Amino acid sequence: MPRDAVMDALQVRPEIARTAHDHVGAVMRGGSVAESTKALCAAMVSAINDCRPSIVEYRRRAAELGVDAETLNALWDYGRSERFEPAQRAALAAAVALTREPRALPPAVRAQLEQHFDEGEIAEILCAIGLVNYLNRVSNALGTQIAR
Repeated sequence: MPRDAVMDALQVRPEIARTAHDHVGAVMRGGSVAESTKALCAAMVSAINDCRPSIVEYRRRAAELGVDAETLNALWDYGRSERFEPAQRAALAAAVALTREPRALPPAVRAQLEQHFDEGEIAEILCAIGLVNYLNRVSNALGTQIAR
């Protein structure tokens, strides 16, 4: 999660910052979906939303979780790149679909998720995507800067 940028901005309302921090922890670090997969989804969502502080932070987090630089640099080509496992491709397709069109998950994308994840894991992935979209939009609206 963007450890400084958006959370620092939200400190003007400590109860919001605290619950946002707790929710990010539960969604991004909890569950059974690999944290690295969720970090890749978060980086993709942040890139689509052009939320620069989050792009930097989620790419950093993915690297901490073992994702190499070549894989991070191939993120835009996830559908064709051999650097991504089929389950990661399905999760990334959901990240792209829901960020570009938040009203519905296309049936083909849902089918891809169902091939690799159970219902709980699908909920986990969708919550991660939704949460990062929310935080990106707040961060962009507040004009947060990349933390140094």
